[in-house]
Amino acid sequence: MLSPAAVKRVAFLFDYASPWSYLASELLPRRLPDIAIEYRPIYLRGLETFSKGMPYNAAKLQYIARDLRRCAEHEQIAVTIPPNFPVNGLYAVRGALWMIERDGFAEYHQRMFHAAWRDGRDVSRKEVVIEIAAESGEDADAFAAAIDSAEIKDRLKRETAAAEARGVFGVPTFFVGDELFWGHDRLDYVARALAL
Repeated sequence: MLSPAAVKRVAFLFDYASPWSYLASELLPRRLPDIAIEYRPIYLRGLETFSKGMPYNAAKLQYIARDLRRCAEHEQIAVTIPPNFPVNGLYAVRGALWMIERDGFAEYHQRMFHAAWRDGRDVSRKEVVIEIAAESGEDADAFAAAIDSAEIKDRLKRETAAAEARGVFGVPTFFVGDELFWGHDRLDYVARALAL
């Protein structure tokens, strides 16, 4: 059952390591143009499904790369498979937690996804994430201190655990009230739920 308070508002759970989160982020302005989006970074590898490593064999990883290109072409979104795939988004999502309360979050968010999935930059590396934050107008030293702080590390663990407690097993995940939708290709379903 959808909560009346959730109408016209969607929670978007993501990790910059997820190419499907990238597609979803690019599609949100097109598919849900007048909807308030609550951005909720979580750590994909902190979920039980991914806690012991990538749950995909080589054949599935190859399929994912092919399917990502197919989906991106269909949606007319530029994509480049990073040479270090699968990506580790730890520093990037820590940064998002710090940035989300600052004016520069929207630019950081877009730059980080573009860096990982369009521009071929290795966002698994802390120094690259710090560079991208600086390019977004943030103070590099303050940002670097923030993503290594116990407060941000603990907050990311709590956010990820809370998401898993709500039934999240991967990203992108959307919530309309208590209703969960998984995948960039479920935005039409999200839109219909908002209209109920």
